[in-house]
Amino acid sequence: MYTTRIFLHDLTNVKKFAAMTAKYDKLRINLISDIYTIDAHSLIGIVSLDITNPLVLEIPDEEPSEEFLADIAPFLYEEKSEVNAQ
Repeated sequence: MYTTRIFLHDLTNVKKFAAMTAKYDKLRINLISDIYTIDAHSLIGIVSLDITNPLVLEIPDEEPSEEFLADIAPFLYEEKSEVNAQ
């Protein structure tokens, strides 16, 4: 199983992400937001999620290929730590 967090900050990114997942139609890819799990190949499903927060991307059956990891790199969520300057 593979899991990571992604962030689709606007509708353009949602469309790009859905188009990217279409290349992997045989790969089971889920997106999880709160209690909802949808098929990441579904543009309508993605739009139905709360995209104002990061989503969990899950591939339950196998480890993804290097090509897939490169394709999702622009969508990965990196939590920025805040440094308190005093």
